[in-house]
Amino acid sequence: MRTLLALLCFALTVCHAHDAHGHSTAPPEARLLKSPIPVTDAQAAVAQPAYDRLCAGCHGADGKARTPVAGKLPVRPTNLAEYLMESMRDGEIFWVIGNGIGQNMPAFAAQLDETQRWQVVQYVRLLRLHQRNAEREKLGPYEWNLPPGFPLPNVPLDDPMTKEKVALGRYLFYDKRLSLNQTQACATCHRQERAFTDGRSRGVGSTGQVHPRGPMSLVNVAYAPVLTWANPLARTLEMQALVPLFGENPIELGMTGKEDLLVQRLKSDARYRKLFAAAFPSEADPFTVRAVTQAIASFERTILSGDSPYDRYRNGDDPNAIPESAKRGEALFFSERLECFHCHGGFNFTGTVDYLDKGFAEVEFHNTGLYNLNGKLSYPPPNLGLYEFTHSEEDIGKFKAPTLRNIAVTAPYMHDGSIKTLEEAVDHYRSGGRTIKTGPNAGVGSENPNKSEFVKRFDLSPQERADVLAFLRSLTDRTILTDPSLSDPFVTVSARSAPQPPRYVLHGQVVHVYLDAGAITLYHDEVPGLIRAMKAPYAMEFLVPDRESLKKLRAGQTIAASVRRQGADYVLEDLRASPSTDPTRKGKR
Repeated sequence: MRTLLALLCFALTVCHAHDAHGHSTAPPEARLLKSPIPVTDAQAAVAQPAYDRLCAGCHGADGKARTPVAGKLPVRPTNLAEYLMESMRDGEIFWVIGNGIGQNMPAFAAQLDETQRWQVVQYVRLLRLHQRNAEREKLGPYEWNLPPGFPLPNVPLDDPMTKEKVALGRYLFYDKRLSLNQTQACATCHRQERAFTDGRSRGVGSTGQVHPRGPMSLVNVAYAPVLTWANPLARTLEMQALVPLFGENPIELGMTGKEDLLVQRLKSDARYRKLFAAAFPSEADPFTVRAVTQAIASFERTILSGDSPYDRYRNGDDPNAIPESAKRGEALFFSERLECFHCHGGFNFTGTVDYLDKGFAEVEFHNTGLYNLNGKLSYPPPNLGLYEFTHSEEDIGKFKAPTLRNIAVTAPYMHDGSIKTLEEAVDHYRSGGRTIKTGPNAGVGSENPNKSEFVKRFDLSPQERADVLAFLRSLTDRTILTDPSLSDPFVTVSARSAPQPPRYVLHGQVVHVYLDAGAITLYHDEVPGLIRAMKAPYAMEFLVPDRESLKKLRAGQTIAASVRRQGADYVLEDLRASPSTDPTRKGKR
């Protein structure tokens, strides 16, 4: 009986090695341990007896936890072959095997010596490796450049990924000839430096028509089982690409009824004749609308973000990748007190996600108490959310929760861009909904009858508020904002090296220093012609390329610096101590 109990407890090892939010319960120092044993079939043969004796009864020979015993447990054992195992470090698995997890699992240090524990760790690694190889065979020969711990995306069987289609799709994504008047491309509303959003409250089409909603970020869109803010029917990127091309309400690229013109424009370009032939070699005439949407979708699936300071802290080996404030903010974000993680959890910080072999896609829409108008419709038309498709009153105001990756560079926020800053967004949720006192949209959002149960008022001290903001800013992946493989292929090298715009002088007070990210946040005076003033409690983020200068900065210090615009960011150079922030000293340098 004792042996069976130990077996059942060990079956829950990996499940209980992480708390409810996916964070390891092993001490931080355990995460830094690396296995001295390589992951090889030879080592697996050595470790298999221990695995069979202690693990296979519940986890199964393949690690997928489909055994009769597993089905009878109150908490099903973790699938050791699933992608989630990639987020656990060697040292974490080693630690829980040896030390147990409270009452949920006994310690096995007495039954397995140190070498045997490392062997079991690597056997578990091999189970995941074999499963990953099987998944890759389903997807064909395309080599994904996935961030650590990311699963393989689901790809339609009729549009397998190839590097040739990705190359073609990149050109099409940035080509303004895809709009009728040749003024806009996909990239017009999905700018790389803004994490593939456009910085507007609401989108603007090629004819100048203002759209009811803002463009969503395309970051990690490969994992989105539904596209756009509230359309449950837009299931694939190939399908969604038809909307901006040919949609009439609102008009985006405006090519409705001009399919032949679109094809002719592309076919007349010698570059495209080569690209289409390479991407669709089996097609006698590859110039079709279907080929256009498939290529664009293939490129969009490569917009993968997982190299933020937070990723390097949580999944890497750098405990100093984010400041202590962000670490405290992480704990708050994943707490039941704030409940942010319910809608923004998982590797992509959203509850709506799908990937290969997941079993079923998770699709969630939420009413966050942004509005509460009097009358039948509590949200201002035409933005009624999921209700527009279901016509069920309980769906009024329900929208998809977007990923929070790169959230600091994707302002303004919400479906209609009505929340302008990250600070305001945090305050909205802290209040359990937004109160609008006057005007046509007046109402108490916290009292909206359809509001999500997870959006409820909570108290935050000024320091806790700053900590949550620091955590959210730590999700910014600077690599994806500048990755040349995702940039405009039509821009020449000479254009990329064009002279920088004029620089200005800024005076401000340091709020936080993000050494790993090469950035700081400041309270600062206005810089006429460039930036409006930012005063407490709101701070603004600036990039600081000079790491040596950055290391010398401290919170509360007043500084002066040259500031210039770089895409969606502001860059500080020539930093120096400043005795004051006298507004009379601002202006062009």
